Amino acid sequence: MSIVQVENLTKIYGSGETAITALDHVNLRVEANEFVAVMGPSGCGKSTLLHLIGGLDRDGRQCAD
Repeated sequence: MSIVQVENLTKIYGSGETAITALDHVNLRVEANEFVAVMGPSGCGKSTLLHLIGGLDRDGRQCAD
């Protein structure tokens, strides 16, 4: 059973030529009793992913379950 699941999660800041894609069609499933570490370099979208999953931010399409 999945306790966290997101599919095709995208977050874009701004619009037009200045748009920055922070997350581009991210899929993630975390099953019960799994431990997950989100790792990567500065600016790669770790905090954005966690904010969307935690409901602190929205992607505009409201795809985070």
